[in-house]
Amino acid sequence: MSHLPASADAIREKPDDGPRWLALASWLWDNGRDDEAAAVRAFWPALRDTVVEAGVSLDETLRQVAWHSKMLARRAREMGSRAARE
Repeated sequence: MSHLPASADAIREKPDDGPRWLALASWLWDNGRDDEAAAVRAFWPALRDTVVEAGVSLDETLRQVAWHSKMLARRAREMGSRAARE
């Protein structure tokens, strides 16, 4: 995903850093990729584990997020709605 910002490089350097993932989510949102942004924002811990523990590259992980973005975003928004009601 060569069109990603420097925050992707920052994640590669330190994938355990939550603010780096949230910066990527903000960039996605600012660039009209709302579903991907919602997915990254909600599921960054699982994405981090995919990169760190499973050894999947960040590019492949984000490619999968993009591919499944509609479903992931729907789940992320459902989680947000539930949390707001509680």
